[in-house]
Amino acid sequence: MISEAAAKRIWPGRNPVGQHYHLGDPSAPALEVIGIVGDVHAGSLQQRPNPTVYLPYWQRDRSVMTLIVRAAGDPASITGAVRAEIRRRDPEIPVPQFRSMTDIVSASVAPRRFQLTLVLLFAGIALALASLGIYGVVSYSVAQRRGEMGIRMALGATGGDLRTLVVRQGLAPVVAGLAAGLVCAIAVGRILSGLLFNVSAADPLTMSIVAGVLLAVAASACYVPALRATRSDPLVALRYE
Repeated sequence: MISEAAAKRIWPGRNPVGQHYHLGDPSAPALEVIGIVGDVHAGSLQQRPNPTVYLPYWQRDRSVMTLIVRAAGDPASITGAVRAEIRRRDPEIPVPQFRSMTDIVSASVAPRRFQLTLVLLFAGIALALASLGIYGVVSYSVAQRRGEMGIRMALGATGGDLRTLVVRQGLAPVVAGLAAGLVCAIAVGRILSGLLFNVSAADPLTMSIVAGVLLAVAASACYVPALRATRSDPLVALRYE
């Protein structure tokens, strides 16, 4: 049995079933391919599957072997029965600690998961700093325009009109920066696609959620100073210098 990667590399564009080849020693008897199996990630989930050849265990002299058992329920519930069956067949075989496939996958992605946690932490800090920066800039801008706000209210503008004006003007550069950031994220995502496993580097749902969160945070940072400014007395705002 050979994997799909091995079939494509050795016999590209041909049917490998029934073909003969030598594995390692040319003087050894030729092996016949009787079937093709799907590729598996043997070393790491981040690496591409390597070409693999599956031989009967009696044809390969190996000091270490791995037994994989499929369980209908909790894998831990059958460890005792599997261990007893191995010892019944050969009491001298050392039986190591059993591990579930979930534990193996978790250990494989643990470094990447730690890196992702750090990225999320720094992203949260960057989001908080960005919101504080937007709040500070909009607050300063509204404070400098208190006279204008008073004139607008004296001419009939409502508080809702002024808040909409401030939020719209405050979000204009945010939307422009967000659009540029999405373009850069798609471009960089192509470079980082090799580090991802079963995840698209340009997932529309993820980008939509991130863009929505950024817009919501920026809108809140713009709305708070606008709300405080429109609650003041128009006469006080007209006398403000």
